[in-house]
Amino acid sequence: MELSLFVYGSLRPGKCNYDQLSAAVVGCATVLWPGQMRLRPEGYPALVLPAKWPVRLASPYDWTYPPDSVPEGSGMLQVEGEVLRLHDSPQLRRQLDDFEGFTPQQRDYLRVACAWQGGWVWTYVAPEDREDWPLIERWPPDDQPIAPWR
Repeated sequence: MELSLFVYGSLRPGKCNYDQLSAAVVGCATVLWPGQMRLRPEGYPALVLPAKWPVRLASPYDWTYPPDSVPEGSGMLQVEGEVLRLHDSPQLRRQLDDFEGFTPQQRDYLRVACAWQGGWVWTYVAPEDREDWPLIERWPPDDQPIAPWR
């Protein structure tokens, strides 16, 4: 069984935290995704999706796809990243939620299922659009290496 995850920051292939999921990767496609990125105070990006993009908020450690049909989304596609196809396992799901700070006690990021090309794709997003976090076009914003988080 596989799951799909859109990554846009340190979990991207070749970036500093790719080792968190690299052993589970069975496929990868570079895409442009709807939304924009903001730079969190600790130096990592946070995705902000367009307000009308079809998403379903997940619960920590629950990776059940929404039961309803996938609506069509529209919006500007401007965040470059990868849709990774991952070999699914309960350990990987928990590890990713823990790594991204999406637990019953933490909400550093939220995990959402996003409508994408006729299916659902998971991604982690900012818990809110923080206008005090600067907008960035790519991460790292100045192409300087950043140490792994956590």
